[in-house]
Amino acid sequence: MQKQADKTENRKYRMSLRIYFSMIFSMILSTVCIFSFIFVFAGMKLLYHGAINMDVVFIVCLIICVLNMIIGSLVMWKGSQHLTKPIGVMSKEVKKVAQGDFKAYIKRNEKYRGKYEFSNEIDELAVNFNKMASELNGMDYMKKDFVSNVAHEVQTPLAAISGFTEILLTGGLTKEEEQEYLSLVNNESLRLSRLCKNMMNMSRLDNQSIVVKKDRIRVDEQLRKCIIMLSEKWSDKNRNYELDFDELTVQSDADLLMQIWSNLIDNAIKYSAENTTIWISGKIEDGVLIVNIRDEGFGISPKKQPKIFGKFYQGDESHKKTGNGLGLAIVKKIVELLGGIIACTSEEGKGTNMEVRIPV
Repeated sequence: MQKQADKTENRKYRMSLRIYFSMIFSMILSTVCIFSFIFVFAGMKLLYHGAINMDVVFIVCLIICVLNMIIGSLVMWKGSQHLTKPIGVMSKEVKKVAQGDFKAYIKRNEKYRGKYEFSNEIDELAVNFNKMASELNGMDYMKKDFVSNVAHEVQTPLAAISGFTEILLTGGLTKEEEQEYLSLVNNESLRLSRLCKNMMNMSRLDNQSIVVKKDRIRVDEQLRKCIIMLSEKWSDKNRNYELDFDELTVQSDADLLMQIWSNLIDNAIKYSAENTTIWISGKIEDGVLIVNIRDEGFGISPKKQPKIFGKFYQGDESHKKTGNGLGLAIVKKIVELLGGIIACTSEEGKGTNMEVRIPV
């Protein structure tokens, strides 16, 4: 079985390096031996006319060995340039990456590859290097974008707090005006606190790779608790809820699941108009927990839908003061940590449906 697996693995190469090097070395060795033999034979035929004894044989063998070493070394030195050229190119590109230039790229010889996936192991290494450089370049862009967004998100509430406190310090305000400005300062402080909390949560999730699913959870109860909790938060907005689920008991991480439902229901409330309905359904099918949260909100345009799970992305500019664009990024990360997927289907003016599928 192992030999068969090795053969299957080698089929992706036009010629493995082991075979390639063996062929090159065999050709060089054969060529050098033939040339040395011809050279010595011609020399003996033309220059030596005496008797052949052991001393002569020894000298001839010695001459052949010396010629083999000299000619072989020269041929190998010349041939090694061809063998080490792709490694030199790769080393140059790797140095660029080490210096922070993630646009490095190694050009492949497509003609030599033919119908095979790779020409050899170095070609495969070049492909993987190009993928790595591309990913690093993308991550570098995301990092710069992330830092820029963080600076902007932090600066906005800080500027508001600074401005309102300056007004309060100047004095001369009525009691009602003072209360109004203090309320605004408090709101911006809470917004800054939520931003820091979400950023720490995102950082923790980014560095977490294993989730211990130790809790036995009633997901239906979690969903009801989220509705009650968020109804109090959005007490100034009237929403109707249609629930379609029975008892949903799973083994997972309770805190992480609660974050998913609270973020998704919070978004459904935030982006829905007054006196609209939010549908929440859930079931366990073939070992997978399926939860759908659908609203009659403003919807998301097809152009914006691929971006909604990005960090700090907010499709609706009018809600920038009530969020920081990390909610859906956190949800997606948690769902992936739990081995599941999240899908969004939306139509402008008709609402949005978020479907979460988590294996249980």
